[in-house]
Amino acid sequence: MKQHLKFIILFAFSLSACHISAQSLRKLMERPFGIVESKWETDTQGNQELNYYNEDYCDYYLYRMSDRSYNLTPGKNTIFKIEKNASFDNPFKSASSYKHYRGKFPANFQINTPYALPVKDGQKTGWQTDPRESVKTLNFRIKEGDLVYATRSGIACKTTNPRQLLVYHADQTFSAYLVMSENFIQPGEEVHVGQPVGKAGPSRVSISFFFLDENKFKGGESSGYPYSHFIPVFRTTEGDVKLKEKTIYQAVVDDELIMQDMSKRDKKKYMKHKNQK
Repeated sequence: MKQHLKFIILFAFSLSACHISAQSLRKLMERPFGIVESKWETDTQGNQELNYYNEDYCDYYLYRMSDRSYNLTPGKNTIFKIEKNASFDNPFKSASSYKHYRGKFPANFQINTPYALPVKDGQKTGWQTDPRESVKTLNFRIKEGDLVYATRSGIACKTTNPRQLLVYHADQTFSAYLVMSENFIQPGEEVHVGQPVGKAGPSRVSISFFFLDENKFKGGESSGYPYSHFIPVFRTTEGDVKLKEKTIYQAVVDDELIMQDMSKRDKKKYMKHKNQK
């Protein structure tokens, strides 16, 4: 009887832990309260503007059902204007069904863009599918308390859980770092590939790579979950490869990978600084 009760308790605890972790990506993708707000305002010329204020550091997609939708960059976005003394029908006067999604449709997504492994240059790791997440998420072999390194450069978005990190890349893709015990990065901070971003938790660290998929909005209608997840190629001593699950690889973080998302100006500054050392 005691053994049976012990099994029930352990099973219930296991289900509870899985449930908590299974919500981690879903919770991370929730936009913080009040992060996007709309206001009717009058400009200096007396025109009426419908402005959306995006208080995050990544783009948002304002999806209006069966109507025109808009990309919202960080800061002020004027999506509609009524000229002073103009006499025409305002299409925004009626209520409309709409939603906000993080990101915008990538203009030039390349599946072969190389990423760094989430460990220090020269260290080894492998991954396996995280069964606690409902979409493809890679759980990397990193010991609890060890440093987690950025797999690609970008900007840190705001999240509701301070121990989670969401990085928005130059090509409008995301990397979500889950179940870390500590997050070193503040929202709005620039993240550089190979930079320590946190510490692994008791269940190591899981990372999901994804983008807002235009194909999920065909015909002006949303088909449910709007993102597509992918497994990128990683730079290793074996070259840029798509990692086999449960196989160990050695990380490589070289100049080419570091400068991949830099502007020409920043590349020159990086190389000049490096040559001066």
